[in-house]
Amino acid sequence: MSISVEMAELPAEIVARGPGFLLSSVMDSRPHAAHLTFEVAAQGEQVELRAAAGRTARANCSARPAVTVLWPAVEAGGNSLIVDGEARLDGDEYVIVTAVNAVLHRPAPVA
Repeated sequence: MSISVEMAELPAEIVARGPGFLLSSVMDSRPHAAHLTFEVAAQGEQVELRAAAGRTARANCSARPAVTVLWPAVEAGGNSLIVDGEARLDGDEYVIVTAVNAVLHRPAPVA
C-alpha cells in the first residue's frame, strides 16, 4: 500500500531521512543505484533534489532522465520514501531531479 506525499510535505520527509539512492538505467536498461546526499529546494509545488553524482549516474540521467530516488525505511515497520522525477545535469558534477510524484510505501510482510 502506498500513501501519496504532497509536494509541500516532501522537503521535510527528505531532510528527515538523510542520503538516498538515485535509481537510473544504463544503456542496456539495467538499473544503476547511486547512494547520494541530496540538497532540497522547493518553490511552490516544485521540489528539486540536487546531488553530486558520479560519472555513470550523470551519463544515465543525461541519456534517460526518468529516474527514481529511494529512501528505505529507517526503522522496522517504517515506510520507505519513493520519489519519481525527471533528472538533468547541473555542471560537471551535479544532478538535479525535479520531483513528479512521491509516495510512502509500506514494508514487505514478514514471513
